[in-house]
Amino acid sequence: MRLAIYVRTLKSARGAERVIASIARGLAARGHEVELLLEEDDGWLVEDLRQAESGVAVRCLKEAWPRKALSLLAAAYVHLANLLSAAVAPRGGWSASAKPLLRMTLRDRPPLYSLSRFVRREKPDAVVSFLNYPNMVLLMAARVCRGRTRFVVNVRNHISSSARNGKSKWMRSVPSLMRRFFPEADGVLAPSLGVAQDVAEITGLPLSDIKVIHNPVYREELLELAAEPVEHRWLQGGAAPVVVAAGKFKPQKDFPTLLRAFARLRSQRPARLIILGEGAGKAQLLALAEDLGIADDLDLPGHVRNPYAYFSKASVFVLSSAFEGLPNALIEALACGCAVVSTDCPSGPSEILDGGAYGRLVPVGDPEALAAALDAALDDPPARDRLIERARTFSLENSVAGYERALAEVVRSGQPLRSGLGLSEGPGRLPSP
Repeated sequence: MRLAIYVRTLKSARGAERVIASIARGLAARGHEVELLLEEDDGWLVEDLRQAESGVAVRCLKEAWPRKALSLLAAAYVHLANLLSAAVAPRGGWSASAKPLLRMTLRDRPPLYSLSRFVRREKPDAVVSFLNYPNMVLLMAARVCRGRTRFVVNVRNHISSSARNGKSKWMRSVPSLMRRFFPEADGVLAPSLGVAQDVAEITGLPLSDIKVIHNPVYREELLELAAEPVEHRWLQGGAAPVVVAAGKFKPQKDFPTLLRAFARLRSQRPARLIILGEGAGKAQLLALAEDLGIADDLDLPGHVRNPYAYFSKASVFVLSSAFEGLPNALIEALACGCAVVSTDCPSGPSEILDGGAYGRLVPVGDPEALAAALDAALDDPPARDRLIERARTFSLENSVAGYERALAEVVRSGQPLRSGLGLSEGPGRLPSP
């Protein structure tokens, strides 16, 4: 197949960005012609993909005048079509989607002209978008360049939760945009059953129309990275047990609850906490640590290139999130043989841990329950080999095979995915829809 993957940028080279790069490489390795479409084409991950051995072509859609003007004209056409079809729009109509769509067009200036021009000229079998903004832009472009190309959107997070907790107007408007535009997609993909159920509830699409494909997290070289040494003084052995967490310092990760849980744990036994990540909330976390009296046992080293070495040497990995899509870090910790504790948040942790069979699950926002689970995990860690074996089910091979099947199906049929909720050889005991 001739395939294109559209995303705004890979510059941060973190969770979703690494998934996208892995999927692109994996599809290319299976003999498909893959082109990565970016609005910003810088960063080390993009440079890696530009190497000939990756098999992935990279194209920048960044626009200057007059293409920006042409994109605005294309957007005006989409707005007019949206207005004219409002009478038959499903669940939400023009009134709910008009303002956020106009705001997105005027603020972000999406490259509608360059994207639709690429589709018309290159005629790929399918274009797959990842993340909320590219999903909307792709479906806007579909309005002006319908043909043999199929348009597939990929939702990466639990949108109801992120919209409910979102501080920006854009994030709060995403459900209304999904209701308006997702029925026009040729395929809808999700990384977990929980995300698929959320998309179905938001859009009114049948759950059977949404294909679940788990993230490509496990790879054999991850074990080699996990074995690399770490210079951090707390991970040299013989000291107090170390709890490790990872993620951006933002409300979704709910690190304040983690700090309160760790303070309870620390009052009962020696322990230390390392949180790998960065973000605007760092000062607030440090202030809370001071108030809780745990500042001397907390370290925030920032973003590290090899978090797996930290995971493999820690006593417990903890995920305290209020919501997720399918948290890669939780799978990565399992792959490193690290005991895990997680909130049972929507969505993903329960699927990854098979309802608690591979790690302890606790309610969201409950520091007492989280502290108790951490204490129990330190006293009775599971066998490392068993955790690693679980992580192997979330492999690159399984994930890429799932994408290949889903895209081949939608290209062959020319119709939305209706073959039932499929897992790409993934872990299981998931309920059938």
